[in-house]
Amino acid sequence: MRLKKTIPLFHSVRIRLLVMLAVLSLPLLIISLTQLNNYRRSLQEQDATIARIEATAARGILASWLENHTDAVARPSALSPAESDDLYRRLQQRLSPDTGTVIYVFDTSGKIVQNPASPGTSINLLDLPQAPGRWKWTDGVERMTMTRRIELYGWTVAVGVPLAENSVAGVSVIWLTATWAATLLASILLGVWAVGRFTKPLRKLVSSTSTLGDGNLHERVAVETKDEVGALAEGFNLMAGHLETKFNELQTQSAFIEEVMDGLPLGVLVLDKSLIVRKANPMFARALGRDVEALTGRGLYEAAAGLAVLSDVVEDVRRTRKPFVTYGLPLNLVPRKSEEGSERFEPNFWDITIWPTTERSASRGDLILILSEVSKRVRAERLATAAFAAERERAAELESVINQMNEGVIIIDRHGRYKINPAAAEIMGRHRSEFRDGAEALIEDFVLRNLEGRGLPLHDSPLYRALRLRESISGERVRVVRPDGEMRVIAISATPLTGEQGDADGAVAVFRDTTEEVRQHDELVGAYDRLREHDRLKSAFVSNVTHELRTPLNVIIGLCQLLQRDHQLPLAPLQTEAVVRMERNARSLLELVNDLLDYSRLEAGRSALHLERFEVASVVKEIVDDYIAEIKSKKIILKTEISPELGPVLMDRYKLSQVLSNLVGNAIKFTAAGMVTIASRPVDEERWCLEVSDTGIGISRDALAYIFDEFRQVDDRLARSYGGTGLGLAITRKIVELMEGEISVESMPAEGSHFRITWPRTVRQRTGTGSLVEKEVPAASIVDLRSRAL
Repeated sequence: MRLKKTIPLFHSVRIRLLVMLAVLSLPLLIISLTQLNNYRRSLQEQDATIARIEATAARGILASWLENHTDAVARPSALSPAESDDLYRRLQQRLSPDTGTVIYVFDTSGKIVQNPASPGTSINLLDLPQAPGRWKWTDGVERMTMTRRIELYGWTVAVGVPLAENSVAGVSVIWLTATWAATLLASILLGVWAVGRFTKPLRKLVSSTSTLGDGNLHERVAVETKDEVGALAEGFNLMAGHLETKFNELQTQSAFIEEVMDGLPLGVLVLDKSLIVRKANPMFARALGRDVEALTGRGLYEAAAGLAVLSDVVEDVRRTRKPFVTYGLPLNLVPRKSEEGSERFEPNFWDITIWPTTERSASRGDLILILSEVSKRVRAERLATAAFAAERERAAELESVINQMNEGVIIIDRHGRYKINPAAAEIMGRHRSEFRDGAEALIEDFVLRNLEGRGLPLHDSPLYRALRLRESISGERVRVVRPDGEMRVIAISATPLTGEQGDADGAVAVFRDTTEEVRQHDELVGAYDRLREHDRLKSAFVSNVTHELRTPLNVIIGLCQLLQRDHQLPLAPLQTEAVVRMERNARSLLELVNDLLDYSRLEAGRSALHLERFEVASVVKEIVDDYIAEIKSKKIILKTEISPELGPVLMDRYKLSQVLSNLVGNAIKFTAAGMVTIASRPVDEERWCLEVSDTGIGISRDALAYIFDEFRQVDDRLARSYGGTGLGLAITRKIVELMEGEISVESMPAEGSHFRITWPRTVRQRTGTGSLVEKEVPAASIVDLRSRAL
């Protein structure tokens, strides 16, 4: 079950788009509120202006009236009601009486001149505002009020103008505010819906991309739109479908190869250029009394110590690239003791074929060793030879034994008389009574041909050579033509017999029908050719599929970068986050594809070495700088111990960086807290070692057996918790072996791990197939692999 990645709330595209919508709406809100405030201020200024105009007009009317009533200035208290009524009537008629404007007049002492229409009004002149201002009058209505004093007479007039907010214009401001608020709420709800509609397919695509990155090749994403997001989803589904199809084909081919190897009746062992067992079928494992898994990865002489006697032959085959075939070789693959504890025992006998491959590589194999136990046959041949060399008195017993043998036996005495057992007659396709008398006639009745199908002259017949030329023939293969026209292949051994006086006493021949063995050998050679072709197709497939995957991934990454760098149409912050996330996931898939391509090149032997002389400390510093951010985030202590005595080394700098990066990356990944140590020091004058240690979760003892296998991880739970494809250590081991190194690991659960690699100070140059070359590549011609474009 895949763990769903939790996205922080603020990192959600939906939340960010909503925040962006709110931020974009904020200036509109501020502008609207500012306009409403300005409108209210304009209404207040309008009220103040009207109050000033009304007050100025009232002062003029009052001044005109006082000019005509000079006696009222001297005695304001004696002003009659008729005069007061006349005064206020003039003021109200001249100053818009229908607008609700209120006017009061004060004499020189500040006492109000009573209006007959509203007697008993009491207002303090000092309470009224001198400049235009809001003031509540005696009728409870708040008006814009202003006073004007006539300096010549000392009288004052106060005018109260109705406020505009209480008019139709004021009510319209309230309706405008309510309408704006409703419109804003509707736009927010519409924005929330639109954001959800836009981000939903993106979130599904991001989730499906993460699932595919975790190795679930069945993942597909629903295409819900026909825009660019829908096209991206269709491209993702197409890429995932191709990837799943190619991997299924690879698994089918691997299963077929395994079935062919396991079904062979012969023991088959595939060795690489270092004589390391790369493949052993169950028949070979049973011959050694071991499991197939226990043989894989071991040296030839470690897996089968008895084959050490063939070390010179093996080296000769590797050097000359010519196959070696032998029959009936006494050999014990695994040393064993007798019941008395003695090392002496009767060996088994084997037909052995050592076949060099056409293309030598660490992954495909360099040699194929084919074994077939023939102990019964060899013992029968020896028994037949000893029986024919015995005295004639034992002829009956010898004939009985020979007649019971499965191998064909022919015994010829000195007089040319012969005996032939039933097995020989059956192999020849005749009855014993059908053969003519005499050794010469018998040899002629054996219609023999060589393996190419050409007829053998009489003097080249194995029986004739043993009988007349006194040659010993062992396991010579010829073809015999039976009377029905069928051609069979036999392996014949012939030995001349010597009498007691050392004179010729005849000959004995033992042969067996090897037609099925030859057919099986031909089938094996054909199967090997098919296996080699399947292996080539597998490597070509991995290489092709990785190239096919890198093309759309590079397009996705390029489009993401193009969107980020478009200054004419810049992305919004949330769109930028979505594009960055898509680019990050595409790069994760690209790293997986690059790992597959690197492993395919190493497995196919197409990864050449580019040697240069450099200091190990500089490579260690580059790797430490690459992981410094992750080290600080996890608060891990990184310690380096580079011995100053090491000096420069001659090897592939990029491959050393790749190995060190894999080991340091794993150490940091599986270490939650503690220390990671990188150490290098000389071992002797010819070798040096590199060590990476950590205090992380460690590795169980069972997992150490397959930790360097491809696509294998210690635990499925680690694959879900920490991620990864299981290729890092497999690539590391192949690179170490390519540069003639040895890698080992020591680890205990919860105590950490310790990886140790031993390398020669000077690595020998190799070609693309991994074979040694004589001339060292100059340092000036070495190309830095890291500078090559993908």
